[in-house]
Amino acid sequence: MKLKIMFFVLILMLSFLLSLIYGSVKIPIQDIFRPEGVYKIIFLEIRLPTVISAAIIGAVLSISGAIMQLLLRNPLLDPYISGTASGGAFGAVLSYFLLAFNLPFSWIIYVSPVIAFVFALFSTFLTIAIGRKGGVYGIVIGGVVISYIFSSLITILLTFMEIRYPQVPPLVFWLLGDIQVIGWNYVIILALLSFSIIFLAIKFSRKIDLASISDEMAYSSGLNPSKFRIFWISIISIITGYIVSQVGIIGFIGIIVPHIVRRFFSGSSTQLIPFSALLGSSVLLLSNLVADGSLGFKIPITAITSLIASPIIIYVLVKGIANQGT
Repeated sequence: MKLKIMFFVLILMLSFLLSLIYGSVKIPIQDIFRPEGVYKIIFLEIRLPTVISAAIIGAVLSISGAIMQLLLRNPLLDPYISGTASGGAFGAVLSYFLLAFNLPFSWIIYVSPVIAFVFALFSTFLTIAIGRKGGVYGIVIGGVVISYIFSSLITILLTFMEIRYPQVPPLVFWLLGDIQVIGWNYVIILALLSFSIIFLAIKFSRKIDLASISDEMAYSSGLNPSKFRIFWISIISIITGYIVSQVGIIGFIGIIVPHIVRRFFSGSSTQLIPFSALLGSSVLLLSNLVADGSLGFKIPITAITSLIASPIIIYVLVKGIANQGT
């Protein structure tokens, strides 16, 4: 057990150090510990807050994915199940669309993260309203429906924009995740949000495990599983909605990390949640390291995480089909 913990911590420390050194600009290792001149500005004002943010985002998305998989008893769920991501992305794209065509309310481009956050919460509200009477499957189906609706609207808006403005790569990058330059204010807010979800996850760990086993067991212990799931979906949607409004949709982290952690530890929330946080930070740091110009060009983060996720998702599906067959 101790060796496993040390292994996870070592991976995090190594990925954090590599992320500080490499990127669009390589910072010599001596300037990491004693930054001077231009490297001091790059390191303290750009690289360090961005790397810390990536680590926190990876932890939050992984914890959220682990909780959703436990509560909804589906190994392929992620924090965006309530339609949060597509709703937030639609809000941001709508801001650009109104400005591009000089339509009323085009001024909201200046507060596009706020608009994205509002639509992220709105999509969550719609999902809960649609699926609350259907239990686990109702919420999942409601989230899928809302995601498809907002994804379709995003496609329509982008199609119109591409007709007038053939070059819209920054927006595409935003939709696929982009952690580049993040200020210290964002780091502080992220740290508070991550502390909140970790605190709540630890506090309600026993109830999460009960709800993950069966609704009957939860009811017998005095817990209403439906209300408990809505509570957690609301909390996770608020936090992930804020993340999406700032750095776009970073996919698959919330799916793959809990699965990897289960190979090393038990599936209980007391082990799954903290170690998902550790590994999630490492995975997103390394993914952002590749995405943020270390190869000489920039790549959307989701393009990297999807390559990591594909074999894991295939394994889960094949294993599930094999188990059903036996």
